[in-house]
Amino acid sequence: MPKHKETTEEPNFRFELSAKAVVVGPDGKVLILTRSKHETSAQGKRDLPGGSVDSGETVEEAVRREIMEEAGLSVTGIAPLPVYRHTKTGDCELQRVRFIAFSDSSDVTLDPREHSEFEWLNPDEAIAKLSDKGFEADKRESVMRAKEYMELQDSLGGWKRCLADFDNYKKRQEASQKEMGQYLVERLLNDLVPVLDNFHAAASHVPEESKDNPWVVGIGYIEKQLEDALAQHGVRVIEVKEGDAFDPSRHEALSDSSTEAEEGQGKKGHVIAKVLQNGYMIGDKVVRAAKVAVK
Repeated sequence: MPKHKETTEEPNFRFELSAKAVVVGPDGKVLILTRSKHETSAQGKRDLPGGSVDSGETVEEAVRREIMEEAGLSVTGIAPLPVYRHTKTGDCELQRVRFIAFSDSSDVTLDPREHSEFEWLNPDEAIAKLSDKGFEADKRESVMRAKEYMELQDSLGGWKRCLADFDNYKKRQEASQKEMGQYLVERLLNDLVPVLDNFHAAASHVPEESKDNPWVVGIGYIEKQLEDALAQHGVRVIEVKEGDAFDPSRHEALSDSSTEAEEGQGKKGHVIAKVLQNGYMIGDKVVRAAKVAVK
């Protein structure tokens, strides 16, 4: 029985990919072209820029090239549209894909071999002018999908602006609450500072032989507990010791013998001779400068 002979020969089959674009100008209008008299198959029909994809180029590259060749427009942005056509006749298979492309210019330069006229139309005007049958049908659908795309982008832009405004509002509220909290702590500190001063003054006058007295130790614990409670709210004592350089932004110079400020005390270049009263800060803000004697 003779064996069946398999053949590896393939028919002369041609595949073609066509890409066109709804071009949107800077004012939101879309570009509609009219086929020239040289295009006998669709003479006088309304069209979109585009054509076949050449070997070695991407579909997006082809769209950009065709728009430049047919309308003289450069593309600033491009996105695919959900429009697809697939036809097969004889030895040719044709696939059509559609894009939306944006240009920052409306100065069109036509290639007269392909198109004789152009119009910039609002999407609704373009949809009304394009036929829903024959050559213009998929162009009409492309403009409809482009209109939906632009409306969606506008909606997304509105949501993004709304989210950005809300985020800014939250930040302002957080900053306001933080500022209010700091203001309340500052007021509380101003009320408690004299109490702390009295604790410190009392502790400095306790005789050496009485420092281990349980009552004195207990008072010291109360003083420490009060300082720790303030520290939990960001209050800290200004660190200063004898020999430090005088800093007018954190120190207030007083005489050795009184708490009255003396004119001429505390100039830059002086050093601290003695700390007379603690100073306090909330964060980076000085609530009360440390009172010091200088030399």
